[in-house]
Amino acid sequence: MRKDAYKERLPLLFAVLFSALLLSNCGYRPEGIEAAQPLSDVPAAAALPEETAAPQGKTYTVTYRVNGAETTELVAEGESVHNAPEFLPDKNCAIVAWKNANGTKVDIRTAPVYADTVYEAVSGPELHRKGAYIAAESDGLFHPLDKFTRSDAARAVYALLETKPTGETFLKDVTTHAKCYTAATTLVTAGYMTLDEGRFYPDVAITRADLTALLEKLFSPAAVERALAEMTDETPFTRAEAAAAINALLELDSAGLANAPYFPDVSPSMENYAAVELAGQSGTISWLSGDTAQPGFLNLDGYLYCVGEDGYFLRDTMVGTLYFDISGRYTSGDDALDTFVADIVDANTNASMTREEMLRAVYVYVRDHGLYKKGNLYSVGDTGWEIPDALIMFQKWKGNCYNFTAAFWSLARGIGYDAVCYSGLVGVGRDPHSWVEITFDGVPYVFDVETEMSYRLVNDYITSMYRKTYEEVAAWSYVRTPEEAAAAQEASE
Repeated sequence: MRKDAYKERLPLLFAVLFSALLLSNCGYRPEGIEAAQPLSDVPAAAALPEETAAPQGKTYTVTYRVNGAETTELVAEGESVHNAPEFLPDKNCAIVAWKNANGTKVDIRTAPVYADTVYEAVSGPELHRKGAYIAAESDGLFHPLDKFTRSDAARAVYALLETKPTGETFLKDVTTHAKCYTAATTLVTAGYMTLDEGRFYPDVAITRADLTALLEKLFSPAAVERALAEMTDETPFTRAEAAAAINALLELDSAGLANAPYFPDVSPSMENYAAVELAGQSGTISWLSGDTAQPGFLNLDGYLYCVGEDGYFLRDTMVGTLYFDISGRYTSGDDALDTFVADIVDANTNASMTREEMLRAVYVYVRDHGLYKKGNLYSVGDTGWEIPDALIMFQKWKGNCYNFTAAFWSLARGIGYDAVCYSGLVGVGRDPHSWVEITFDGVPYVFDVETEMSYRLVNDYITSMYRKTYEEVAAWSYVRTPEEAAAAQEASE
């Protein structure tokens, strides 16, 4: 064969050889052809060498000196430490800082290591690490969803300190009767907390920066950073979230205490129940007659709650037409109105009263405080005016029948009654009028506070429009609905 012909056939020979290799080794074969078996005298392919781990970079030894004892950690060159101790062994003191060999404080969370290093621990104050450091409020409740305020923070830290700081600094906005007075004045004096132009702002939600600065006086910065990871100024901690965070700093992680505090507003189904159980200081629940609250309605500081069969407040639910929010408190949907109602109920009722006695008390209060003034009139069956007209009455204590009605309606609901406002008609002349209706044992009753007020203006102190059946006040010809109005019109024609 000519040399040049051989060269021409070389590509074809390589293609045939490559195809043969593919058919024999890749597992592919045309249908009906058996796979070729390896010959016994063909040596097996040499095994690939095992992969070896990449050689590690240089490491250095970091030594932690804590009260004369030493522990060590290996740290890769250029990295910071990972396993620094955070509490003194066998003591209730946290390590709040570290010093290097020169006695200079070092933030070991970020300081890179380039040589063998020794850190000396700086301990914080001795702590009471058995929980019970967040105080209940004056009503004996924990209020877990309320914002964790500067007052709350000051009282919590003060409770945690085994040795209390002393001294008083004048605070423009904290009186001697304030619940945080001792904690706030002494902590400010000792440098734990700062003022803003002499003001402490006790009821303001504490910022992440201020809470960080305060807790770093007691705990390691790394631990505080972990504990406050979910907190921002836009989403400040609630009291329950603060309990969980500080429990973590104290390394408290068990609940089910034998003498756990009882808070009717913190049920076992709530997310941070265990945290509150550890952190909460039992308050004085003056209205509690047994171990747990009795089922039913309950007014505390004027606000209405409803206790379930388990002794805890019902939350985010309807009871009749009354809505109890996520904290367990009844709300009309308007915060300003809820505040007016709570203040009036608190000032005019007490725990010794029955609920019907409370109803009578708030009826009399509206009757005797309001003065008549012309105002808006509404068509039969209109709704949506109740809250605005109630607010007008509470702000000015002047208004027409709709304002009187709305004010009493909101107060009646604020003590647990399914009160309904009616915009209807009364009298032979079918005049626009409003009144409240409450049903007892299936019977609807009229409460016409403005009409009774009008009788008293002409020295009629006998006629009552409190809790009357429609039969008892038939002379007034109350018309409640457009259908009744149409029927009355037809009857008169």
